[in-house]
Amino acid sequence: MKKNEVFLKIIIIEKFTLGIIAVLLSFGIISLINKDMEKFANEIVTFFNLDMNNYYINAFINRIGMIENGTIIGVSIGMVSYASLNLAMGYGLYRRRLWAEWLTVIATSLLIPFEIYEIIQEQTAIRIGILILNVAIVYYLAKHKELFKERDNG
Repeated sequence: MKKNEVFLKIIIIEKFTLGIIAVLLSFGIISLINKDMEKFANEIVTFFNLDMNNYYINAFINRIGMIENGTIIGVSIGMVSYASLNLAMGYGLYRRRLWAEWLTVIATSLLIPFEIYEIIQEQTAIRIGILILNVAIVYYLAKHKELFKERDNG
């Protein structure tokens, strides 16, 4: 393995991990169809031993109780789409496909303005770390095009 391929392996692992997590979350979300969402919210509050008399906790329970099946399905479809995108990028990068390099650069670049906005709203180590990671991914893939030229056959 070449020295400059180590970060590529990290990117591939990150994309596969994000894809798998998103698939699992979508299964969890879709399992909430036809459930009493207010009861579900109450169970969450009880599990975390939160104060049921707190105004914000009650507002949370009421808001969760208003979620309908259409919203649950929409969120689940969004999560599956996000998972598919990340798994496709991970697979394509693993196979050293040029299309995957471009897809990863474009998809990751599109997130950077939103991440900057989030950091402007509130600076946290996680937000700053995610921004740095995504900028590093875009820079790395743009700089190391030689990793993809030889093996782009589909």
